[in-house]
Amino acid sequence: MPRRKYGRLRKVVTEPSAENCSRCRSGKFCPIETHPGYNVKPERDWVGPAELEKRRAKKNPGAK
Repeated sequence: MPRRKYGRLRKVVTEPSAENCSRCRSGKFCPIETHPGYNVKPERDWVGPAELEKRRAKKNPGAK
């Protein structure tokens, strides 16, 4: 029976092997450092603007 700590279910998860990891097999980023999916780079040329102009926050948006 799993233990509960502060109302949350705590489950022990075993790390999948690199051959059996679903994220590595699908070509996505994998958070496990020893897996090949940890070094996946995006296949796009667009990087985005270097600087963004942010909209100013309204002083009191809820009041009408």
